[in-house]
Amino acid sequence: MSLNQAMEMHRMHVSARASETGQGRQGSLKAGVAYGFLSGLVAIGCCVSPVVMVLAGVATAAEAVTLGDTLYYSYGWFFRGVGLMLGILAIVLYLRRRNSCNAGGLKRYRVMPLLLGGTSVATYAGLFWFTKYLANMYG
Repeated sequence: MSLNQAMEMHRMHVSARASETGQGRQGSLKAGVAYGFLSGLVAIGCCVSPVVMVLAGVATAAEAVTLGDTLYYSYGWFFRGVGLMLGILAIVLYLRRRNSCNAGGLKRYRVMPLLLGGTSVATYAGLFWFTKYLANMYG
């Protein structure tokens, strides 16, 4: 068996496995959006967690604004870094499950990383402006 034949058999096996599990293009779209939302939520967790505390009745609005400012200005880069690392980890694990953790695999499954990045930035920006609005209105 030649190298080209072995590579073709591997490609067919990976493609068949992806279609059996529903992880084709639609699975790539779902994974990109889900991981992107999670990554963006973790990145803006410094601002969202005080809002959740107010909604749960654990803290007042004034305490939440103070906590949010402290977390954002003191630890904001930590939260963003963890969100970025989570996004990168999600891409690596996604590609490894498809035995494509290389430049060719990244090119073949480019929809997922692009969606992950776009969804992550949109989630971060949307929640940032929402929490900023809440701080201005109620803080």
